[in-house]
Amino acid sequence: MDRVEALKQIVRFGENRELAYSALASFPFDSEVELVKVTKEDLANALNTFLLNEITADELELWANFIECRDDLNYAEIEDYIYALANPVLVGEIDIIKINKMVQLLNAS
Repeated sequence: MDRVEALKQIVRFGENRELAYSALASFPFDSEVELVKVTKEDLANALNTFLLNEITADELELWANFIECRDDLNYAEIEDYIYALANPVLVGEIDIIKINKMVQLLNAS
């Protein structure tokens, strides 16, 4: 699995997500270029995965932290959402009410 595919698997909660984490370990952490764009659709998918109880609040927070710390991901389109999800201590805990509100805001934009 190459770096781009590994990043896409993790960002999109793909079937090979666990394998993707292992694959990323074989590449340098730093990157001079953004290889994958994280879109509103990717965010909506993650939020809906949480709402369907397929992932926990902690897993959603870890997903956002993963995105926030990567130089090879472009998440400018959803930066505010990622910040809020990655920093629940500062912005407020992740819960169903907050995530439903995020989905509404995403759908309105």
